[in-house]
Amino acid sequence: MQAMSYQINNPKDEFIMSTMEELVPEDHLVRKIIKYVKFDFIRALTKPYYSDLGRPGYDPVILFKIAILKSLFGIPSIRRTCEEIKVNIAYRYFLGIPFSESTPDHSTYSKAYTTRFYKTDVYEKVFENIIEQVIKAKLLDTTYVFMDSTHVKASANKRQYVSTYVEAEKSIFEAEMLTYINEIREENDEKPLPPTKDNHKEKKKKESKTDKDSGWLSKGEKEHTFAYNAHTVCDHHGFILKQMTKPSNVHDSQMFTPLFEHITERYESIEAIGLDAGYKTGPIIKRIADEQILPLLPYKRTNAKKGTFGNSGFIYDEEENSYTCPNYEILYYQKTTRQGYKEYHSDEDTCKSCPLKKSCLSAKATYKVLRVSIYKPYFEFAEEIKNSPYGKEKYALRKETIERDFGDFKERHGGRYTHYRGLKKVSDHISLAFSCMNMKKMALRLSEFEPKKSTISYLNELCSKISHYFNKKIAVFDDQPYTEVSKLAFFNSLKNEPLSVIRSFFICLIFSYGNYNHS
Repeated sequence: MQAMSYQINNPKDEFIMSTMEELVPEDHLVRKIIKYVKFDFIRALTKPYYSDLGRPGYDPVILFKIAILKSLFGIPSIRRTCEEIKVNIAYRYFLGIPFSESTPDHSTYSKAYTTRFYKTDVYEKVFENIIEQVIKAKLLDTTYVFMDSTHVKASANKRQYVSTYVEAEKSIFEAEMLTYINEIREENDEKPLPPTKDNHKEKKKKESKTDKDSGWLSKGEKEHTFAYNAHTVCDHHGFILKQMTKPSNVHDSQMFTPLFEHITERYESIEAIGLDAGYKTGPIIKRIADEQILPLLPYKRTNAKKGTFGNSGFIYDEEENSYTCPNYEILYYQKTTRQGYKEYHSDEDTCKSCPLKKSCLSAKATYKVLRVSIYKPYFEFAEEIKNSPYGKEKYALRKETIERDFGDFKERHGGRYTHYRGLKKVSDHISLAFSCMNMKKMALRLSEFEPKKSTISYLNELCSKISHYFNKKIAVFDDQPYTEVSKLAFFNSLKNEPLSVIRSFFICLIFSYGNYNHS
């Protein structure tokens, strides 16, 4: 039979003498972040937004640390974070606020954000500074980088919207494509194509009544909501190098150029970049290859109808610049279109009597028009890398890097949805969350490199703590004569110590101390 558990009487009335340093566990995350991450730069960063006049306010480092605690531990709101700080010793330790002082109210941070930081790039600069600290710690490895996006649900009802018409945006690659198309046309003695005129085409768009900056997300059959997309690049170890927040109706490929330009200008050691199928377009692969970087891309299904010949069924003759069909007839080059395709036509009379006509032509077509992308060599280059052992090994790192970052962001750092409204506020929230993820990863990795304590150093530290604790205990009796009664009172105060060894150690010390003082 198991004995009844030990009952503690009146724990609310217990009086302890201890310091915050002793109460926070040695391996707590906030200790590691305080040790390895520097926050002093925030004062210089925010100084232009504070006045030298008036009564002093809260240290901006403390205000930013409150927001950092929120993202670091996935607390839903600033209000809840400030409530937790009042009772959580580790949070107070991180902020440097003793129990004798009051903690900032949630409105203090909110007011500071709206009046000082909202219209600035402070949060982006905080993110960049943390990256600089990671670089100085020599933890960054940009040999392989990975780019992707994840959605964050907006604080908006998906049923409260209006349908509007907006001007359709041009492709970000249009000018680049036209230059490449005209180069090919000149090689084939064709006239260059002029730039397209602004026709001001319109497209239908759902606009939220609550958060007009958010975009309509249609992901699969079930996911239909207003959201934002965090377009992100990370390194080989999962450190986030750059993020840009946009509405979810902006396609991933539209954000490739600004992200790619940022990482190639800042980091020179990039060997390969891993992307998902949303980035598998000709201009993107060409841009990557032109920078002497290897594209790591997945398989993407072709648009060929079942039971018909796709482009793979036609054999290219480089010398004649022509294609041979499955029935061994020749298709000759005709032109390069504005859409970025080379067109090859067959002979109409030949196709009429072809036995493979039903598998090759549509019902209304009388001859075959083969359209081949001008970026075909680049697609073949990417396909060759994909099928190589190198490509398979490196592309598999996506699930350990960018995909894991997104998983942590959603599960541990409040990234599934946002309470903020407006692109700027959501972008600041995501930037700070990614900053927290970087500083957490940096602190944990650096703590792994610390040499383990030897047994002797551990015992020395233990003895030092025991001595410190003992000195506090006997300080109460310093002004009293050392009688047998005072010794007995002190001995009884030690009965609640958890370890009998420490209690015995104290008993020996008190009697030797008393004998020494009264000898």
